Amino acid sequence: MQEVFSTFARVESPTLEMVLFTFLLAFLCSVSIALCYYFTTPKTFKTANYIQALILSSVIATMILQSIGDNVASGLGILGALTIINFRTSFKDPRDIIFMFAALGIGIACGSYVFTIAVVGTICFCLLALTLKYSNFSLGNHIVWSLRLRIRDIISVQSCELVLQKYCKSYILEGYRTVSSIESPGQDRDYQLIFKSDDKQDEMIAEFRKLGAEVRRLNNPNSDNTEV
Repeated sequence: MQEVFSTFARVESPTLEMVLFTFLLAFLCSVSIALCYYFTTPKTFKTANYIQALILSSVIATMILQSIGDNVASGLGILGALTIINFRTSFKDPRDIIFMFAALGIGIACGSYVFTIAVVGTICFCLLALTLKYSNFSLGNHIVWSLRLRIRDIISVQSCELVLQKYCKSYILEGYRTVSSIESPGQDRDYQLIFKSDDKQDEMIAEFRKLGAEVRRLNNPNSDNTEV
């Protein structure tokens, strides 16, 4: 491998063959990162646009690095041009940021003609991500749901959380607020949760209703399906 990559060593004026090889390698490595993300991420958080962004960002990083080369003036010019672009996308999961950095890192390595580091780095990153998928630090392939409960009797909060413990693998309270509506007073409590079994939603809703709690919202963030 080292001998093959040494054929495309850094030169001041890269040939068309070298440029095409660099982009192809960046593309293949970023596809590997994207596939690793797809198979190791809970399906709730997967979006086609983000997976495409992982692949395209690597190619863009390669193009920018090749354009700059060793020219400091070009680097400052491109940096100034990039400041015009404002990225306002918020990541739901810090892990998404790491995968984006990995894709950009691959593009930087390929654009700098450090092909061995790009390939070995991709392999190591994917192996580590796959290993963590089967560790205790993984959510598996469960759907992460968003739940909003309106509880009229504050004393029944504990009873509602016992229902959550019964049906959920894990849950977390994201926030709550007091509702002073005359028609439906009480307290709205927002949870993020993972079901032990993804087909038990109706049973859990029925138990909440027996306790006098109202399910205002139950959906997963990447779906338009909402149960009330």
